[in-house]
Amino acid sequence: MTRETERLVEVATMIGQRLNSAVKDVVPPEAHVHLLNAQRELLTALFLIYEHQAGARRREPEPPPSRRTRSNRAPRRPRVERIEID
Repeated sequence: MTRETERLVEVATMIGQRLNSAVKDVVPPEAHVHLLNAQRELLTALFLIYEHQAGARRREPEPPPSRRTRSNRAPRRPRVERIEID
């Protein structure tokens, strides 16, 4: 896990704790459990998406494939050759 991701987790945890304390008095306990599970799943999905996108951006760009001309290659042999029978 990168340092950026760790900071993001800390911020998300802090926001989650504040939301949970604010909602605790308004939402019934059964619904509160469901909300906590949904919040956990949402954060997990967001972190996975973030890590995937960050990983995709970190890769070195691949050099474009070089186009070879016919002069650089050996002369082509025919695919089918006639076999002489004695």
